[in-house]
Amino acid sequence: MIFPEWTTFNLVFYGFCLILVLGIGPVEYFGMSMMNYSKFRKGTGLPGWVGMAFLYFVPIVVLTIAGWSYLLNATFVQWAVYLAVVLHFMKRVLESLFLHRYSGPIDWSTTVLIACVYSLASGMLGFVNREPLPAPDLWFSVGVFLFVVGVAGNFYHHKLLADLRKNSLEYFIPKGGLFEYVVCPHYLFEILIWLGIALLSRHLVAFIILFFIVFYLSARALRVLKWYHEKFKDFPKDRKAILPFVL
Repeated sequence: MIFPEWTTFNLVFYGFCLILVLGIGPVEYFGMSMMNYSKFRKGTGLPGWVGMAFLYFVPIVVLTIAGWSYLLNATFVQWAVYLAVVLHFMKRVLESLFLHRYSGPIDWSTTVLIACVYSLASGMLGFVNREPLPAPDLWFSVGVFLFVVGVAGNFYHHKLLADLRKNSLEYFIPKGGLFEYVVCPHYLFEILIWLGIALLSRHLVAFIILFFIVFYLSARALRVLKWYHEKFKDFPKDRKAILPFVL
């Protein structure tokens, strides 16, 4: 792992990031966050596809600005980190535009908040990517593998969800793939995406982002599981939230 120089600024900054990581789980699980989208969205705001496409596109711009000074002469590792983050967010933009069918709008505050969170993450990754690994190693190869698996699995389960809503914008009990075991397998594969990116980067900040994603998506998956149990009386009682047979 590549650690930063422990200046006063970095101590304060990473301490603040640690507080965010530790706090996001409880805040999201108890519904205290402002991230009102998906099943928890409010009734007013931007059309769902517009808001979601916007909040996933802005981080690409921020990442590119953060990495502009070295991209023209980037090493293989620098390009790998940059392109992995771009591909992840561009995939989400395209899914928002052409795959997902949203049942309602997303409010402005949620759109801006999520765009800022993802932009902060992509900007930090772009910034620390100035000092990459000297060369790919075994863990780098593992990172590439996990990233590819995460992207494929995330898209596959998004497609299953989209197919359920071809003829109706109502919510249904999802079926197929890992939906037979958990309600949010797409979250699980998104975690694999960020684990892959962390192994490509190997900077401390990449692992902080990873743990933020883990705690946030795990807490959100638990909320989704509770929502399904409340909405569908025949919902399978043995289905977990995000990790088959465990959580």
